Amino acid sequence: MKIRYAQITVEPGKPQINFLACQKAAQKAKQDGINLLILPEMAIPGYLIGDRFEEDDFIEDCEFFSEELSKEATEDFSLIFGTVMFFESLSKQPRTGTDGRKVKLNTAWIATKQGIFHKVKTLLPNYREFEEPRHFKDNLWVKTNMKDWEMFRSYNINGVSLGVLICEDGWDEDYELKPFERTSQEGAQLLINISYSPFTAGKNQARNRKFSNHAKKLSKPVIYVNGLGLQNNGKTIFCFDGSSAAWNSKGELIAHSKMYTEVSADFEFLNKELFALEPLDYQETTEIQDIHKTLIYGIRNYMRQSFLQKVVIGASGGVDSTLAAALYAEAIGKENLLLVNMPTKFNSKTTISIAEKLAKNLGCWYTSVPVSESAELTLRQINHLKPTNYLGENIEINLSAFNMENVQARDRGSRILAAISSAWGGVFTNNGNKTETTVGYATLYGDIAGFLAAIGDLWKHTVYDLCRYINEKNQKEIVPTEVLTLKPSAELSENQAVDKGLGDPIIYPYHDRLFEAFQQWWQRPSLAEILQHYLDKDLAKFLNHNQETELTEELIRNNFPDAKSFITDLEKWYKLFKGMGVAKRIQAPPIIAVTRRAYGFDFRESAIGAYFSRKYLMLKEKTLQQNS
Repeated sequence: MKIRYAQITVEPGKPQINFLACQKAAQKAKQDGINLLILPEMAIPGYLIGDRFEEDDFIEDCEFFSEELSKEATEDFSLIFGTVMFFESLSKQPRTGTDGRKVKLNTAWIATKQGIFHKVKTLLPNYREFEEPRHFKDNLWVKTNMKDWEMFRSYNINGVSLGVLICEDGWDEDYELKPFERTSQEGAQLLINISYSPFTAGKNQARNRKFSNHAKKLSKPVIYVNGLGLQNNGKTIFCFDGSSAAWNSKGELIAHSKMYTEVSADFEFLNKELFALEPLDYQETTEIQDIHKTLIYGIRNYMRQSFLQKVVIGASGGVDSTLAAALYAEAIGKENLLLVNMPTKFNSKTTISIAEKLAKNLGCWYTSVPVSESAELTLRQINHLKPTNYLGENIEINLSAFNMENVQARDRGSRILAAISSAWGGVFTNNGNKTETTVGYATLYGDIAGFLAAIGDLWKHTVYDLCRYINEKNQKEIVPTEVLTLKPSAELSENQAVDKGLGDPIIYPYHDRLFEAFQQWWQRPSLAEILQHYLDKDLAKFLNHNQETELTEELIRNNFPDAKSFITDLEKWYKLFKGMGVAKRIQAPPIIAVTRRAYGFDFRESAIGAYFSRKYLMLKEKTLQQNS
């Protein structure tokens, strides 16, 4: 039997468009003499589309287009694809949930000339960005409500018993039901997993190991097909990268499709073994390479979906805006990119020259608009202002040096960049990284503004790694090398003069890893754990996960020589992370997700402030007493 998987693009919430893409793939497969075509999970409705799944007419349309696609099956051609359907369409009996909604199922349709078979997803993920139990019932629920339902049956196509599983079902070693193992035990000769899984750094490597182990342990070949696409829920943008693959019964990789590329792969199933019809063309990539591809794909497709073409970037000469400019130039073309440097008296010649050099390296548009005059105008208008109330009382308002830092930031974003992008027919970016976003180190209505935070899921050390990678990839200087050694600085006051070695209050080698522990670790440490590791003098090792990074214990001790200074700093940033940082993230633009805890829909949070546990407070009190 000749088998093909097709790694196609799935448009979220567009069943008719997706049907046409699937139909085209099916007709091409038939022309090429393929006996079985495998398409991704949710190939008709799209995935992560929120409560669109609660619109009955949308589900009806998905069922209609699924039926139409199934008509492509012939005596010699069958196809497997993912879609959504009502339970009553499967059971032929009306059924609603306890809240009155019609019960819906995430299913694989196995369309053959003999009829259509349905496989219901067994494991419904309910973590990170996933919330399938909100919308669907699982395979076990169907078994409970349909006495003759076979949960792990196989499907005979051309004399081959196929086991069909859906996405999360492939991670069955983490669950009690073990769909892969149970399906194999029911007689499946070939195991097929259809998926629609968004990119997360490191996920592909983990999946390859997992599925290879499945094949080796069960002595059955495995095919995994994933789709392409972009999903934007208004706060987090998820990129679906494909990376479809197949393994023979020994667990050896025999096919692996490139990320973000519409491609198919063909196989021959013969004598209970799977053979790729083309030589394996696969080189394992690094995490930085994968993140780079994801950001380019995300920017390019977000712009396409939003019908946008031109972008304006406030180019400060710092590393964040430099990386953003390099990414946008590659994603949308240098002719659609305008860099704007907005100096004040606090900006150094060093950063101004870096911004100019960056524009030349990229070959994009560039201009400079000083903001000192407008900032001084605001100062004159506001200082000594005396509002009155109905009693005739008055108060005097004056702008402090700190207030003036924010005035400059807002002037750059909400006045200059907004006006230029509007006049040019484009949009302007948010250049904040994840470290800054975590503690709200950005000005409301100023540098927190923008249409997209392309690097908002990158820790500061990843920003530097990507800058270096871009130069290596292009084998020439795209990112000016000076920016990689410059102390990060907002350059909004004399206290942030980069030429004097001054800059941001964030100590990046330390706070970068600390904030990552706050927010991204799978098992996030408590403040008590962090304080205890400081006291045990192994905090750097702990935050580094026992790996060598630029963070050392010496660096921590030099900045926080005693427990009091360490505790003061720890609580300051934790309060911002749980307080003002949340308020600012609520108003920030969407972020392209690359980590497993992207802000927005992946990392759920409430604006309820910081919480200090009894364990932490007791350890803090004991520590301060001992050191007093």
